[in-house]
Amino acid sequence: MNKPHRVLLALSSLAVLAACAAAGTPGAPSPEPRAMQASAADSASAHRAATGFLAAFDSLQYEPFRAYFADDVTMFFPFAQFPSRADGKAAVESVFSRFFEAQRASRAEAGRPMVQGIAPRGLRVQMAGADAAIVTFHLGAESPARRSIVFRRVGADAWKVVHWHASSSPVAPAARPSGS
Repeated sequence: MNKPHRVLLALSSLAVLAACAAAGTPGAPSPEPRAMQASAADSASAHRAATGFLAAFDSLQYEPFRAYFADDVTMFFPFAQFPSRADGKAAVESVFSRFFEAQRASRAEAGRPMVQGIAPRGLRVQMAGADAAIVTFHLGAESPARRSIVFRRVGADAWKVVHWHASSSPVAPAARPSGS
């Protein structure tokens, strides 16, 4: 093979290798660092954390519930008396400690079980890398409330809530009669 053909062949081979590297080869490691990759195990771990957190909330178990909050947690509450974002664990806990106390007292007085009956619908876990998960779901049926909770991994299988957004679904505008 003459020299120009060898150079052409070498350049062609390099172009093919570069294209394969850019497209990614099945089974080859991703160029992203591990912190940016999420596995099925990561998703399952985040899902367990979300269901554990919601179970503690539903059953009014304050200590296990509050243990899920990161120190830097933020929250948007769905109530008019809390129009601003709550910043930090102390601010979020001050609202929830009163809520849990009132709920537990009212249920005890009425002889009702310490269960709120929270039934998340359409719970979805979206991984944002290996160490962050966004959990979204609806509550209620007729006028569903929306919830988004962001978890951050803090240990091998431990997750903390870093943000929680709770809002009611907007009311659809009434249909106008034809000819208006």
